[in-house]
Amino acid sequence: MIYANKKVQQSKNTAAQTAKIIANVMALEEKNLIRISGQEIFLYPELWKDKISALNWIKCLHLYCMLKKRFKESDPLYFKHFSTEEPLGSYKNKKARLLIDF
Repeated sequence: MIYANKKVQQSKNTAAQTAKIIANVMALEEKNLIRISGQEIFLYPELWKDKISALNWIKCLHLYCMLKKRFKESDPLYFKHFSTEEPLGSYKNKKARLLIDF
């Protein structure tokens, strides 16, 4: 959109994005592809395509836990493999971190 000869970026609909995140995570929980147990999230790393999408997943799951599980923003999350319980990544101090390579 151009306003006063300057390009203005439209704001994203964060409510719609948040609703989509919640619906996707709940669907994956129902299919037993994700399990949330306390501050640990068990999932299959095959859900992540590459490093960028993995970091986005971590941030989205943290948002889900804040909204649905009543986590504080400062609460850390630990991501582990669903079957082997091998550490995959974490979310601490508002930073997503991966422990696996793609």
